[in-house]
Order: sequence, then structure tokens, then C-alpha cells
Amino acid sequence: MQIKLDNLNSYIPKDIVDNIEKYDNEHFYKINHIIKSKHKGFFDFDEKSKNPTSPLNPWAYIRVKNEALTLKASLKSILPAIQRGIIGYNDCNDGSEEIILEFCKQYPSFIPVKYPYEVQIENPQSEENKLYSYYNYVASFIPQGEWLIKIDVDHIYDAKRLYKSFYIPKKDYDIVVYSKMDFLINDEDAFIVKYKNLNAIINNKSNDHWLIKNNHLKWAESMHEDRYCIEYLDVKKLKIYQTEFLNYHFPYFKRSLDKNKIELIPIDDFSIKEYKDIISPDMVTKEKLLYLKKYIKENQ
Repeated sequence: MQIKLDNLNSYIPKDIVDNIEKYDNEHFYKINHIIKSKHKGFFDFDEKSKNPTSPLNPWAYIRVKNEALTLKASLKSILPAIQRGIIGYNDCNDGSEEIILEFCKQYPSFIPVKYPYEVQIENPQSEENKLYSYYNYVASFIPQGEWLIKIDVDHIYDAKRLYKSFYIPKKDYDIVVYSKMDFLINDEDAFIVKYKNLNAIINNKSNDHWLIKNNHLKWAESMHEDRYCIEYLDVKKLKIYQTEFLNYHFPYFKRSLDKNKIELIPIDDFSIKEYKDIISPDMVTKEKLLYLKKYIKENQ
């Protein structure tokens, strides 16, 4: 079920919406930059967000490997929406571990978890070296019966929109799937990445970013070409809600372009008409993308 832009506020009590709308993300960025221990956010407007079993108070479920270029910016972007988290990491040699430990020291409701095995995507030597084992290990630190949200740290999140989405699930079997778009920024140019195999610029159905209750969640092994081992979480039996676009994926900070697989669409050429129900016009502009580029650079 797709939640349209105009409908999301109907899931939230009006007095809380009114309080949320008084502030923007930057208000909390400034506060949290100087704060020690307990950070501030939109969750402070609703007492129900203090309940550890409420979807309003999910654990950030994070896995990191050599993400230093976007790591700090991504983690800071979620603070106004998310109160706590588990940050799993493995095989880091680019300074990511140091960034994680510093972040968790400043915001101790986020817990660092170092995976004690090497993760081998191709021809893994043992079960412990497989990606799904790593995912399950990190998830084991999240209590049963509590909610979690999968966060990837090459994404920058709109915290206000993210927090609002936590009001969508009402039942234990509800799951919120987050729409994703990929972007490339070169100098003063910004592009949307269109994947030729999807024939789309936004992935709002098959994406693996979700808000879900931890009812004995277990990732399974998925093999590709008999060599590549990745992870898979079966959510087909759950009631799926798709959100508006609320996060920016910047995959090309850490990997090279394969122009045989993608098409670059200049941001100025993007027409929002067919996406008007899921993308707010102010979210996909050249000005916004260049602001995010600056924000990422300032947090490296």
C-alpha cells in the first residue's frame, strides 16, 4: 500500500503534527552538534516515543564497512528521528571504526558492535564469514518484541519525514518500506541515477529498507552464480506500506560508475509530475542536492 504525500499527517495526532511542523531538521542538527549524552529530536513531542516497544522508538539497525566518506553525515542526519541504535561494523580500514566509536561516545544510546569475523561475499570460507551471519549477529543485540529500522550510511535521511513515517504501522505484522533514489553529484552538477534493469528512478517496492518489528527476525543465505553470498529477509507475509521519498542514496562516493548499467538524468531535466504523490518538489532540486554535497563534505 502506497502512502501518499497528502495522507501521512492523517496517521499522526493533530497537536503533534502542529509541533513537528514548527521545526526543521537544521534546528536539531545545531542542538545535537553541541549536546552531550541525550540528543534531541521530533520524538520529544510525543510521550509515546519513549515506549521501547513502540514503532515510534525503533532501533537503528546499521552495518558498516569502509563508509568514512558519508558515515558521519548519515548518522547525524538520523538523530532528530531516531533515539537509539546498534552500529555493527566489520573489516574497516578507512577510519570508519574511529568515527563510529566517537559517535557512540557522544550519543551513548547508540551501541557499537564489532563483528569478530571477516565478511566474504565471494566464496566465503565458513558460515561466520557469510553476509547473512553478520546481519543476524548485529540484529541479535536488538531485543525481541521491539522495532528496528534498517539504516544504510551511504544515505542521507530527511529526519522529519522519517520520524513521521513511524506512525504508519499499527499492527505487529505491518512493515514500512522506504522509497529510495540514487544520486550523483559532480562539481556543480547533480544527477538522478536511473537503473536500466529497473527502468525507473525510484525504487519504492522491492527495496530492502524497512521499519519492522523484531519478532524473531532471521536473515537467510542467498547465493548468486554459485559464488556470491548475500543476505535475504523474507517479509512477504507482512502487510507492506510504501512511503514517500525521504532519503538520498549516494553510492558513488565509494564505487565507480558503470555506464552500461545506468543512465544519468540531469536534475534540471527531472519532471516530478508522475511522482507527485510520493516526491515533494522541494526534495529533488539542484539546490537541495548541492546543499547535501556541502553537508557531507563538512562532516568528513
